[in-house]
Amino acid sequence: LNAYARQFVQPASRPDVDAIYGIPPTVAIEQRTSRGGRKSTVATLTEVYHFLRLLYVKLGTQHCPDCDVAIEPQSAASIAARIQHEHDGTRIMLLAPLVLARKGYYTDLAKWAAGRGFKHLRVDGELLPTKPWPRLNRFKEHTIELPVAQIAVQLPNDGSLQRNLERALDFGKGIVHVVALDGAKKRAQVFSTKRSCPSCGTSFAELDPRLFSFNSKHGWCESCFGTGATLADFDAEQTGEEASWRDADSDTALVCESCDGERLNPIARKVRFRDLPIAELTAQSVDAANGFFAKLKTTGREAAIGRDLLSEIRSRLSFLQRVGLGYLSLDRGAPTLSGGEAQRIRLAAQLGSNLQGVCYVLDEPSIGLHPRDNRI
Repeated sequence: LNAYARQFVQPASRPDVDAIYGIPPTVAIEQRTSRGGRKSTVATLTEVYHFLRLLYVKLGTQHCPDCDVAIEPQSAASIAARIQHEHDGTRIMLLAPLVLARKGYYTDLAKWAAGRGFKHLRVDGELLPTKPWPRLNRFKEHTIELPVAQIAVQLPNDGSLQRNLERALDFGKGIVHVVALDGAKKRAQVFSTKRSCPSCGTSFAELDPRLFSFNSKHGWCESCFGTGATLADFDAEQTGEEASWRDADSDTALVCESCDGERLNPIARKVRFRDLPIAELTAQSVDAANGFFAKLKTTGREAAIGRDLLSEIRSRLSFLQRVGLGYLSLDRGAPTLSGGEAQRIRLAAQLGSNLQGVCYVLDEPSIGLHPRDNRI
């Protein structure tokens, strides 16, 4: 108590102890009736999906969405040959990607570019001066590219395409964007020395955890915006957490034809781990998924990268089984869960994290459960 309050309160006597040990920090889990939005699933509510996304980024094998062929590296010479073939007789701009869909001001990046003699950076498709650098919206995702060169593509060439391409690949860490300047279309083509389809030649950006998130524009199906269903009036501006969508009948919604209910875009759906796309893995029940990861053997690089990820995934799946939810599929939508299922999933999200030395206070956790489940 402060000095003012102490004058009105009889001070308590000093307790007859020297010290008290072993009182843990306390976390209270209150009762809530809401079960989650249209984009919430059993896997996302328990955070299993967060670790699966990282697993697919680190250890997944990407395949071309058109050819279904594994993505492989390609040489700078093969990129130059393809540019020569597709853009012969036109002017192009070679750009090195520096920032891909990230928030910030990027003042230091502009200073870095200006120090190397670059007078402009291409921000979200528009050339902006490096001096003075305009103030960007820090809460908006920006894509920033370094305009390395403008070249007239023609045969026979004088070697300028190859030289500038290698320079752009160096700045872009193996990735270059190409924009045709002669046509009205200013959308950049992506070429990569690291990730390319050996069949059709299409290049792909590095895998990103956001690619596997149906809550992100980088990962969701562009037809259903990550809901997996055809919902009237649902668009990119809505999260699915709104009461009108949480309480809507899921029974009346039709499965999205573009993604077949898998919620993700074609590129994300073609990344596989042990020959399984992430949507196919999450379509399994908790019991089946736990069996898959229990039998999974990793060695060498896979073991080093996946050790902590696999430990977290197995821990959470195991706890879901222990509270009697092994029959649920990981991609089961949150609004379709019963009250008892939603309660136990919340417990699994908290207690399945293996946090040690914490006292959890549960607010009547048996509400909504069948009597036979109380013991569990």
